[in-house]
Amino acid sequence: MTTIIDTLRNAHTTSSYLTLPAESLQSLYDTSYKFVTSGAAARSLHPESLYNVFELHFFLSIIAGKDSEAGAILTTLTDRFGQDSHRVGVLRSIYLEATDGPVKALEFLSGRQDTELGTLKRKIVILKSSNQTSLYISELLKLVDNYPSDAESWAELASAYLEAGMYAQSIFALHEVLLLVPLAYNINALVGETSLLYASSLQAASSSHSVATEERLLEAVKFFLRSIELCEDYVRGWTGVLVATKRIAAIQKPFSDTSKYKRLYDVARKALTKIVETKDASESDLNAAQLVLKNY
Repeated sequence: MTTIIDTLRNAHTTSSYLTLPAESLQSLYDTSYKFVTSGAAARSLHPESLYNVFELHFFLSIIAGKDSEAGAILTTLTDRFGQDSHRVGVLRSIYLEATDGPVKALEFLSGRQDTELGTLKRKIVILKSSNQTSLYISELLKLVDNYPSDAESWAELASAYLEAGMYAQSIFALHEVLLLVPLAYNINALVGETSLLYASSLQAASSSHSVATEERLLEAVKFFLRSIELCEDYVRGWTGVLVATKRIAAIQKPFSDTSKYKRLYDVARKALTKIVETKDASESDLNAAQLVLKNY
């Protein structure tokens, strides 16, 4: 019995069931079904563990397409923990989405408190998959307003803004991420990449080089360099420096002294060449480095 409980607890805690092959998933489902329907769970587990085991079986039932069984589990959890439980509410939204579609799930979630973390995140997941960009961003804004220390939510908001072509807003959200995790070298590089895209957007909207475009390019270099400072051999950072400094060097009439950026270009090129020659990176990073060296 202890082995079965440990297996189910581990599957719930790690969410390993989401990546199991079909045969292993069926085996876990069978184990969960026998345990839940035997009555052993209610007799041997305290409320938190009991909820987790039933929640696991609910997810397994949804994945297996056994909607009626998932509904029965949901009813059991509602009777035991109450319909006001935010965790039960999240499960009901998942059940409604699986059985009646995303519209019904959103209608249900809209009747719950907007301050519930689970409710907000479920809304966001549904809206993202439904390609409702404006509502998706609106719910993300509610999420970071209620939970401003959630770096993951700020990062998702930045991604949503980026996909919508709202570069300034995306950069702002990334700065919020960096306030929470200042040593995240990948986020620093992402600020640099987004600044490059912003510069390209400004350049396309103007018939000539502008101060704003140049500022975005300089900012890109700054954050790419910060990513390298935090991770010396970070290919994404070095390729960013190479691309950004190349673009700065191509400016015919810059608004600021850009001589140092020509030197930075040479440094970045040497660094990437060394990484490629020593194969001191993953295959995908090496391919990216080679491509950038070829084109810049």
